[in-house]
Amino acid sequence: MTGRVIVFGECMVELYQLVENVYHQNFAGDVFNTAVYLKRMNPAVQVDFFTAVGTDLISDKLLAAVEAEKLGSSLMLRSKTARPGLYMINTDCFGERSFVYWRDSSAAKQTIALYQQQLTLGKLSSSDWFYFSGISLAILPDADRESLFGLLAELKAAGVKVAFDPNYRPALWRSVDDCKAAFVRAYALSDLALPGLDDHKVLFNAQSIDDVVAQLAELGVAEIVVKNGKDGATVRTSADSFHMPAVTVKKVVDTTAAGDSFNGGYLAARLAGKDAKAAARLAAALAAFVVEHTGAIVSHDNFRAFTQRYSLN
Repeated sequence: MTGRVIVFGECMVELYQLVENVYHQNFAGDVFNTAVYLKRMNPAVQVDFFTAVGTDLISDKLLAAVEAEKLGSSLMLRSKTARPGLYMINTDCFGERSFVYWRDSSAAKQTIALYQQQLTLGKLSSSDWFYFSGISLAILPDADRESLFGLLAELKAAGVKVAFDPNYRPALWRSVDDCKAAFVRAYALSDLALPGLDDHKVLFNAQSIDDVVAQLAELGVAEIVVKNGKDGATVRTSADSFHMPAVTVKKVVDTTAAGDSFNGGYLAARLAGKDAKAAARLAAALAAFVVEHTGAIVSHDNFRAFTQRYSLN
């Protein structure tokens, strides 16, 4: 099954530590990671990355990296006043990450403002899905976030389905209340939600996965996938409800993009016509594979080993 997915948000310059004081430069970001793994697992789907970059050399390299992953770049808008953000990852001996960010002048923050100047709704409404995250919301100025919610409502009315992962990052929000209000609005517009249990424990005082499912069902979300790290994921659709165990990992090297890759695998399988159980099984396997490697995006050579074992054909 083919289709078109628009993935909205930020891609940053990623520096991850190879050895002490030696870093490798790549490009990554939560929704970009999802877009990459979605496209790699289901090449038949058109995946367009909707963001803003600058006019500098590093922005040119980011654009080239997007195109090298066979993602559509026609929705990558150019800012004359900003450039991509940057973050640095350090990982401990257990694969857990610590981050330092430089994103105050990230061009992605201008995406909606540039969209309103340069594009029409028709550029987006021909898609089947629109995917975004809590980080996509958090980086926007208040007025642009409001415009995005209006845009999502228009896309919904045009028949586009919406997928949302809250991916809560406290430092990006002015207050917890602002974040909660934005997430509730995002969920109310979503056909598919992919939250983590930990986010809902912090934000909504959820005591269990059942609490998350009940909250999102009440908001009208038709398909709910609650991720819970090494304890697997719980999926609820109109046709089924089940728990999918996590795949055992021999050694966790880097947990960067674990949830992002899970989302990409799940969407890839659903767009290939697989049922929710098959999609969750693939997503769990993909996330397990990704955390066995350094950095958010596994190299194509290493990724080939995964696609040889798992295929949507």
